[in-house]
Amino acid sequence: MSLYRLDAGNRTLVVDCRENRFQLCYLGSELPGHLNLADIPQLTGALTPHGELDCELRPDGFPTQDGRSPAQAALRARRRGHALLIELTVVRCTSSTDKLEVYLEDPRSEVAVRISVSGSESGVFCARNSVTNLSSDTALQIDWLASVHLPLPPTHSEVERYGGFWANELLRERTALGQFSLDISSRRGRSSHQSFPCLISGDPGFGQQRGQTLLTTLEWSGNHQLRIEPSPAGGHTLQAGVALQAGEISLAPSEHWRSPPALFALSEEGINGLRHQFRSYWYARKHLDASLFRPIHFNSWESHYFAHDAKSSCQLVDEAKAMGAERFVLDDGWMQGRVGTGVGLGDWIPCPRRYPEGLLPVAEHARKQGLSFGLWVEPEMVTLDSRVAKEHPDWLITAAGRNAVSGRKQFLLNLCLPQVRQHILACIDRLIDDCAPDYFKWDMNRDHAQVGFGGSATPVAMTEAWYLLLGEIHTRYPAISIESCAAGGARSDAGALAHSLRIWPSDSMDPLQRFEVMKHASSVLPPALLGTHVGASPSSTSGASLPMSTRCIIALLGHMGLELDPGKLADEDRATLLHWTAFFKAERDSLAKADFHYLDVAEAGVESLLLFDATTSRGLLFILRREHPKSAQPPLIKLPPCVSGKSFDLEFLNPGDGSFVQHSIAWHRGGVWPVAGDTLQLAGLRAPFLRFGHCAVIQLRCRAENPA
Repeated sequence: MSLYRLDAGNRTLVVDCRENRFQLCYLGSELPGHLNLADIPQLTGALTPHGELDCELRPDGFPTQDGRSPAQAALRARRRGHALLIELTVVRCTSSTDKLEVYLEDPRSEVAVRISVSGSESGVFCARNSVTNLSSDTALQIDWLASVHLPLPPTHSEVERYGGFWANELLRERTALGQFSLDISSRRGRSSHQSFPCLISGDPGFGQQRGQTLLTTLEWSGNHQLRIEPSPAGGHTLQAGVALQAGEISLAPSEHWRSPPALFALSEEGINGLRHQFRSYWYARKHLDASLFRPIHFNSWESHYFAHDAKSSCQLVDEAKAMGAERFVLDDGWMQGRVGTGVGLGDWIPCPRRYPEGLLPVAEHARKQGLSFGLWVEPEMVTLDSRVAKEHPDWLITAAGRNAVSGRKQFLLNLCLPQVRQHILACIDRLIDDCAPDYFKWDMNRDHAQVGFGGSATPVAMTEAWYLLLGEIHTRYPAISIESCAAGGARSDAGALAHSLRIWPSDSMDPLQRFEVMKHASSVLPPALLGTHVGASPSSTSGASLPMSTRCIIALLGHMGLELDPGKLADEDRATLLHWTAFFKAERDSLAKADFHYLDVAEAGVESLLLFDATTSRGLLFILRREHPKSAQPPLIKLPPCVSGKSFDLEFLNPGDGSFVQHSIAWHRGGVWPVAGDTLQLAGLRAPFLRFGHCAVIQLRCRAENPA
């Protein structure tokens, strides 16, 4: 056995497998090829302080219940109801340019573990572990299997996490690391509104632009736990994995179970560096490029909720076309009996009274107008009035002998039953035969309840069954796009993105909230794949009244859509909307290619974001006032190093949003102004004076000549 290195982009990971023990001894900047890797554990090894047991205290790359280490075990297991003492030793290592696998066994406990780590050109690592029951006659119960166990870099003293609630997802919380453990978790069956499965640790005071940061996220859409705790060997360690119910994973002799992947990346440039790595990772993995067509959606929900029919929907198609939309999405309410929540889910048959010829006339009308057609579905759910619920009550999730628990007056189907999955696929087949949609908005409006208490359904199996369903639909209909939605952002995670092409991160279309949602979600998920719609004013969720220009500008940051009642639009708002939908169409490829540089601004109530396309040296600077001003002078905004050494034409694209002053700076009044990138980086520019809720957009076009 030896030391092994694995490179990903400009990062290196080093593991030490000597003496048949496994240790991750380095994760950081790319190491020169000539270095003696053995020097790293030799120079950085842990001491054994007084008060510890009479054995050497060594960092463990995969700690277990070995009866000696007080560290959180990466594997906890039981046999015959008793905790199992496990002492793993390395039996084999395999290494290639982009993958490392370590095999460990404990013959006495009859347990084997395989640790797999792969690297990517983006700098993102992917870790995944599996456990095998080597016994020939007894089962092995798994209580916890970490997908990854990482030592945090020694300078990391803070951690950032995101949580919230419906229509207020991804609220930021910063915590100092110390003597106590910290964890985030969800046991709701979904990744949940409350717990985005991601932790970011970093240097003291790390920000969007500064500090070393490490992001770890779980590629999983169900129950999860991410935990940081002090390490006996010094510093802190992090684990991420599935939060298992008691008895949920029981391995028969020779059976194995594999954890979902954990993705992690290290940045020397704050959270922005992580954001750029993950965007590159997903584009490469999903074989996407900036020319991915992202049609402007018009979603019918906030126009007429459940009150619609074929005539009104065709009229809405015409209005959507006139507003610049390119895809019409018929949301909830088209099904038989679906006149409100609590009824009409499960059979997925168009209402014969409101849609007597099915959905084809609406779909054909959309296509005649040059729009593609999309459809809202929620196939994992039923209501008790549905035919499927009446004919197959055994398909519903219930705990034996107990009353079923509803959410939004709807009930869960047991996706673990093959016949349930076949029913859902048959419904999808029928809808595609009926109206040939190009896109499904796949919703899931409630948490799990009573899953795993008897019967075939367990939380893990339900999530895996959802992935199977989406995989089968992609196989049958590879041209169809699927958006993951779960009452907004309750299933907006890396696992959902691995099986879809669009994520709906929140039901709030309040642009101030949406800016924060996009900021935090984009640390893991590419902004171009996050649905971001122009909503009504006042907002249906927050009640905030904000200008149409701001609502449109924030929608540019993701996959743009419209979700409002056209009949309530004033002429001025309609003109503003048409201006920005045309802007998105002209710029969407550039927006998809751009790196998102969120800027650390001195004034807390001002947010700033530079979208910069390195291939064309072109940028868009967004400045948003989220709070009322605390000072008569707007802040100076300094741009990041990507603009250095270049010369630009600078233009304020919407000066009308920043004109509430007695005397403005000349460039604030519009026009094109030549400026050196070095000046923008080192001296900065004065933000326009913006009233609360207004946003400025400033364009930077690279000039052909050298900077002045």
